[in-house]
Amino acid sequence: MRIINYQQGLSLKTSIQELSEKDRLKLLEYESLIKEEGDLGIKKVNKSINVFTPDILKVSKLEFEESSNLIEEDLKAAILVAKSNIENYSKRQFKSLQLPAKDTTSGISLWSESRPIDKVGLYVPGGSAPLLSSLLMQAIPAIVAGCKNIYVCTPSNNDGKVDPAILWIAYILNIENVYKVGGSQAIFALANGTESVTKVDKIFGPGNLYVTEAKRIVSSYVSIDMPAGPSEVFIISNDEKNVKIIAADLLSQLEHGIDSRAVLLSLNKNLLNMVKSEVKIQLKRLSRQEILQQSIQNLILVNFEDLNDLINFTNNNAPEHLIIPDDNLLSILPSINNAGSIFLGALSPESFGDYASGSNHTLPTNGYAKTYSGLSVKDFTKSITIQRATKSGFNELSKHVIALAEAEGLDAHSNAVKVRQVLLDDDKPNRSSFVSRFTNETKIYTNINIDGTGSYSINTGIKFFDHMLEQFSKHGKFDFMIEAIGDIEIDEHHTIEDVAITLGEAFKKALTNRNNIKRYSSSETLVMDEAKSVVSIDMASRPNIIFEVPKMEPYVGDFPTEMFEHFFISFVNTLGFNCHITTTGKNSHHIIESTFKSFARCLSDSLLLDGVLNNSTKGHI
Repeated sequence: MRIINYQQGLSLKTSIQELSEKDRLKLLEYESLIKEEGDLGIKKVNKSINVFTPDILKVSKLEFEESSNLIEEDLKAAILVAKSNIENYSKRQFKSLQLPAKDTTSGISLWSESRPIDKVGLYVPGGSAPLLSSLLMQAIPAIVAGCKNIYVCTPSNNDGKVDPAILWIAYILNIENVYKVGGSQAIFALANGTESVTKVDKIFGPGNLYVTEAKRIVSSYVSIDMPAGPSEVFIISNDEKNVKIIAADLLSQLEHGIDSRAVLLSLNKNLLNMVKSEVKIQLKRLSRQEILQQSIQNLILVNFEDLNDLINFTNNNAPEHLIIPDDNLLSILPSINNAGSIFLGALSPESFGDYASGSNHTLPTNGYAKTYSGLSVKDFTKSITIQRATKSGFNELSKHVIALAEAEGLDAHSNAVKVRQVLLDDDKPNRSSFVSRFTNETKIYTNINIDGTGSYSINTGIKFFDHMLEQFSKHGKFDFMIEAIGDIEIDEHHTIEDVAITLGEAFKKALTNRNNIKRYSSSETLVMDEAKSVVSIDMASRPNIIFEVPKMEPYVGDFPTEMFEHFFISFVNTLGFNCHITTTGKNSHHIIESTFKSFARCLSDSLLLDGVLNNSTKGHI
């Protein structure tokens, strides 16, 4: 622990953060052994460094089940609180990954969809202490991202047992594949696969210098999250009333391991001296003396004369954790460009982020925060960009693409556009559209063609509803592609409502001009056994619906009849037109089906192109 004055070119990088060439070569030997000999290679490496190897590497079902009886109830409660907060924040992150369809230019729709990584390997350190929180921080974002195959490596003790809290977390998260392998051996096993350990597509997790270097080695043939090495914290403070919390935060970081680093930056030299004294006082009360007595050598207190120098120094070092406890220093936040995670105010200890506030504690270290972010749901996914062009969009963009392709001398690219130009029928308007709608409860994709043949591909998860939408398509001669993913395990309401809204938006988007359509229509009476339905429509942009049907049974198949009227209300109001529906009958199935068929026929008739301007007396329709 030492106090130093800032000067240009000051570097805080210590030799302890570097592996020797001898150590690197040794890791390459370990990699070769495990790659070539699998489980036996793990055993040989463990033996060479005096680490116990259990006979069976995979945690058994019984060990998972027994873990619940081996941990205290208050710890379980704390784990569940942390789990909830991490889940909530991860779900917010996941929503931001979904980019709904939107026209970049008229008629060219682009959107992106996230897909989970198939096989992910999570490393949970357990050397000086079992980092159970690391499993929460990694596994929950993976689960929220949709990863189905999660494999965990963590060290066991000399009895071949894994920390019960780690196992209980895996148990409540339904992670079945946990292996008793630690250190660089775990990284090499996950990267290459062994008889016991499954080869993965991407490796996650913090660790010591050996783990970090192992991740760098395997990154040439398997993806890694980031080179997250020994933990570090920077604190910026000038306020002497924060002495005790500053000392506590510095020590909390240093107890991670002998290669942990803690730095205090201040314009107040007296504060530095006060903190130095307070650290010595608090140090005596802590249990991990063996580690702290070594890591305390990595505690540096830096005195600055100029705040801008302090900010620049922070950005140049890009700390893993940055704490700013002084309220009067919060104004510097916009100037901090490089940091893994920032904690503002005296009541925001870094410990919150390590355990239970919801943010992730797997963060870039040793300056990597300049180019890396902390672990998030995004790291467990990849994004796919999807696009679709309408006729109008194609016509608008094609000439520009041809010009660009020919400027590059790529005539095959140009030709791929030109052959499509020949196929277009310029006389007939293209009344098709694609619309997606994402909410907290549903994800809906809809593609329609008003001038279709009645072909359809429909999947909402509600079978009777699918059947009615099929009738809608067939009797209206509309082409429908509807794919809905909704919370039907709760109830059907959100899915039915959002399908209706999305379908209404799709029709509205396809109807770029209502002035040359038939506009008015009344369906011929459509009967289905005892049921009879009549529908009348005015396709003016004046939403109104009259809906008169008999009382029905609560459900027809898996369709709640209370949503029958709601579907039509949502569709009519979204598309915007006047609709009167009258249906009589006794059988609920017949009442609903005759209505859908009659409505489809009437809607189709009202949308016919007749070449006449059917303006309203109140203006364009």
